[in-house]
Amino acid sequence: MFRAVPMVHFQAQVPSRDGPAVTRQIAAQGLLHLIDIAHGTTFTVSSDVVTRELLARFRDQARTIRAVATAIELALPDAAGALSAPEVTDFSIEYQQIAERLAPIHDAVDATSRRLSEARDSAARQRIAVEQTSRLSAAHVDLQRLGRVRFAYIRLGYVAREELASLAGLLSPAPFAIIPLDTVAPRWLTAVVAPASVKDRIDAALRVGAFEPVAVSADVAVSGLEELQQLVITAERQEREGREALTVLKREVGDVLKELAQRSELAVLLLQAQTCFATAGRFLVISGWIPEERAPELTAVIQRVTGNRAVVATDKPADLQASSTTTLKVPILYRNPLLLRPFQKLVDIYGVPSYEEIQPTAFFAASFLLMFGLMFGDVGHGLVLVSAGYFLYRYAPQFLDYAILLMEAGSASAVFGVLHGSIFGVETLLPALWLHPIHDLPQFMGVAIGLGIVLVSAGIALNVVNRWRAGERVTALLGTGGVFGGFVYWTTLALAARFFLPSNWTLPDPAIFLLLAGAVGLLLARPLIVRALGVDRTARPRTGATPRWLGALEGSVELVDAIFAYFANTISFVRVAAFAAVHAAVFIAVFALADTLARYRFGGPLSAGALVAGNVVMILLEGLTVTVQVLRLEYYEFFGRFFRGGGEQYRPLMLRPNGTQGGT
Repeated sequence: MFRAVPMVHFQAQVPSRDGPAVTRQIAAQGLLHLIDIAHGTTFTVSSDVVTRELLARFRDQARTIRAVATAIELALPDAAGALSAPEVTDFSIEYQQIAERLAPIHDAVDATSRRLSEARDSAARQRIAVEQTSRLSAAHVDLQRLGRVRFAYIRLGYVAREELASLAGLLSPAPFAIIPLDTVAPRWLTAVVAPASVKDRIDAALRVGAFEPVAVSADVAVSGLEELQQLVITAERQEREGREALTVLKREVGDVLKELAQRSELAVLLLQAQTCFATAGRFLVISGWIPEERAPELTAVIQRVTGNRAVVATDKPADLQASSTTTLKVPILYRNPLLLRPFQKLVDIYGVPSYEEIQPTAFFAASFLLMFGLMFGDVGHGLVLVSAGYFLYRYAPQFLDYAILLMEAGSASAVFGVLHGSIFGVETLLPALWLHPIHDLPQFMGVAIGLGIVLVSAGIALNVVNRWRAGERVTALLGTGGVFGGFVYWTTLALAARFFLPSNWTLPDPAIFLLLAGAVGLLLARPLIVRALGVDRTARPRTGATPRWLGALEGSVELVDAIFAYFANTISFVRVAAFAAVHAAVFIAVFALADTLARYRFGGPLSAGALVAGNVVMILLEGLTVTVQVLRLEYYEFFGRFFRGGGEQYRPLMLRPNGTQGGT
């Protein structure tokens, strides 16, 4: 829970002819997180051109299969789950076999889809012709007679009533007339009449105006409505026949398409994995990370597939010099309990921890729930959140993480509501067992600052451990964020407490002296510590000698800056008390509003409505605000003390759904 699952670097050298079979088994196991082989420990060259070309061809083939399936409305499953496709030993032969089976299906579906599209277009055109011919007939318009007019230019079209004025402005100053022929919404059938001499100007104006020309020619209009309606019936029959033909094709070739899609997309996945491999003579070199406890299992599988012709080596990260560089990161695999999984995702929003770091999820969860409960303490509101989470858990399991988070946050809110003695703001039903956010605000602020001191100190301790594990042992002991910085922070806190707290709440003089002596002792012992531990692994090499006075000045400035940063982090936790007081004050405002409404007519229902609406708004808006404030304190004041990040999630090559990694 506090450390990532131990990983080992896994490298296998297999004969090239066994590459497809080995890749398939690696994907079936779902254990190996592939890495760029160029940064491995074996001398290799990059993957061959043939693999990349085959990958491109299979990708095009998979897209074609998806397009054919879409045309017949066939839902294809994702490339996940069991490996039901036949064993692949040569991807070139596999591509050819899929192409030969796909070609007749593609041709048949393509031809049927074209006929269906043509029938749809024809039916749409005929419907428009029927509608326009009907309106022309109702307006007593004879297109053939209009076509024989010589000295006048007449255009028929559709214009919205509100566009008539702007159309007239475009036609001016040419002589014209706009004659509405009907008033059918939303666009009127309109005739634009002008002298034949200004034909070009009229056409130019109508092209930029909101004018839709009539699409029916004189020949079509003469054919009559009955003939047009018959054409519509014919086109609709052809459209139905096309859909029925596609349905028949779907029934006949659906299973074949699903098989071809799985084989093609499986090949894409395996070839994409092989682009991470490298060649060394007649061998493929496969490199990646795997959970240490599962490495023997994958080794046995590869040896079985290759007939014990593979050479497999595993190395721990500490044994690989390359693992200290940024090009070869050890991936992170969590094994947190179910109740911590939502907080793991909140941590990942901030960043992915590096492999050497302590996993902060448990610390994050405990401090998150503690601060949320302090700021949003109320039994009623907590039970509402728990109920909402339980509803998601029962009826929307896809939102399980949100359900768990709501139930845990609601439980924390209810616990502190019991301590405050508050149920939906009513403070007469339960006796207060602890502080009240408003009545005991000074004490509550002290608790908030004390919580800040605890979390900042925990951040210092975690930073010391993380630095030590990363090989930065001198920084862990002597850095401003390490043991030395902790002694300075605690000494300054103890001295400041003497000015603001009663004497019985402060540390005795010997304790303060020991803290100060610890800081001074570390400072004086710096040369011995550096000599004993050596230079930090990530320390920058010095280009020249630095004068002692300049080094002392830089150290002093850094120390003062660190002290101010520590106290800024600590004081920032006062917002915990502030938002707890706001939560209680909003209750007072809601009750005051309800009391005011109760004096009016229908005051009882109005007052009850105000109480319900006020609590709903508080739960939604204030709950969101408190969550944001808690995350801010976690990310900036707590994580900023120790979190380094820069890690990489464990994503093994696999065919299972992403939620079931092979390493879990």
